Amino acid sequence: MKLIFTADDEAKIISGPMEADVFLLGNGEAEVKITAFGKKPVVRRFESFAAKVAKKLSKEDVERVYFIAEGGSDTELCMRESRKIKPSHREYMFALKPDPDRKNEEGAELLLTNGVEEEEDTIIVRSGEKGIFTAKLRSYNGGMYIYSVEVREDMRHCGYGTKYMKSIAYAFRDTKLYLQVGSPNEIACRLYRHAGFEVETELVYYTL
Repeated sequence: MKLIFTADDEAKIISGPMEADVFLLGNGEAEVKITAFGKKPVVRRFESFAAKVAKKLSKEDVERVYFIAEGGSDTELCMRESRKIKPSHREYMFALKPDPDRKNEEGAELLLTNGVEEEEDTIIVRSGEKGIFTAKLRSYNGGMYIYSVEVREDMRHCGYGTKYMKSIAYAFRDTKLYLQVGSPNEIACRLYRHAGFEVETELVYYTL
């Protein structure tokens, strides 16, 4: 089994026909998404792979590993049949397709800057209105992934989140946009839908 680091907090694991992308979350946690299974997923083969992954990542001070699969996929059905891998939680991957003709309906001013040294591949987005809204973007799957979205606490539930998400959609109208949110977070899901995003896939998380 090979653990190949591709960035400070990302890696790839290869073991025979099985491959997975690894995201080190800090705090002793990591996410592992299977990208190649070889032949049709087999429970015993996956359980063996999962145990080896957990052992390998333990050397990187990872104590808890989440294995991710798209809901209803062969991989997820395989995990579901396992007695060693248990379901943890679900999240939605939202996406917004490119649209060169998208209008800036809200007209909110955005301040875009490159990330600081440790996040040099990150674009930091701030609101023109000081301190109300912040978000980050990085390359993902041929598009951009939006994360760390935050509206200042005393300005929440006033429409600022939707306003600035729509402005991000306009600023990056030539790029497919992604973001991820836990399925119980109804407020965030509603915000992203109001900004034009739609659920593309449901992700199911399992742990050993």
